[in-house]
Amino acid sequence: MPPPDDNSATPSPGQLFAGREFSRDEAAGTVTSPAGERVVFAGDGFSRALRHVLEAEKPGTWSATLARSGSGCGRQLAVSLDRELARLGQPALDAIPLESCLGFIEHYFATHGLGLLTSDLSDAADHGLVVARLTRGYFPEILPHADGLVDALPAGLLQGFFEHVSGQTLGCLEIACAHLGVPHCTFVIATSDRLDPVAPLAGRESAEAILAQLRT
Repeated sequence: MPPPDDNSATPSPGQLFAGREFSRDEAAGTVTSPAGERVVFAGDGFSRALRHVLEAEKPGTWSATLARSGSGCGRQLAVSLDRELARLGQPALDAIPLESCLGFIEHYFATHGLGLLTSDLSDAADHGLVVARLTRGYFPEILPHADGLVDALPAGLLQGFFEHVSGQTLGCLEIACAHLGVPHCTFVIATSDRLDPVAPLAGRESAEAILAQLRT
């Protein structure tokens, strides 16, 4: 769909939910996000303990659970942004430039402590790939000695968000993780049939090698 005209420029991420911050009501024992959703703050010890319990129950459960949870949160985020855009008289996410959508998800990551996300659209037009890189990611920092890739929740968030924006069934694959000795975590968003063949290479081959294969 075409981008909005100059008279209805997409708001910056900071303009959405303007004047609303995380609010605490100690008398009620609640914390509410700028979107009006109740949230619970959890420290790194809780996250490590949760991973230990789930992995002890069955290996792979932690990643699978966080991926599903992240996907649902990503879709919920997109719905709340659409609601806020409508309140401001602006087009929905699927009717604004993709660059603006990327700005919203990058802002979400930064303000929710997940790390600094930067998006790369250089492979979008020719290869149908959106690449995202995460610096100072939460999970690599709190799980430095974990085996394999640890960013199932951020990957799920990206998947759910972009599925809502695109109206397509998508996948998001983490192909490099900072705790394995590279500068940042790298994610690729594309259709699942594109990502499935290279999934076994994630964390084994370099991000650039996997991207090169996806471009062929």
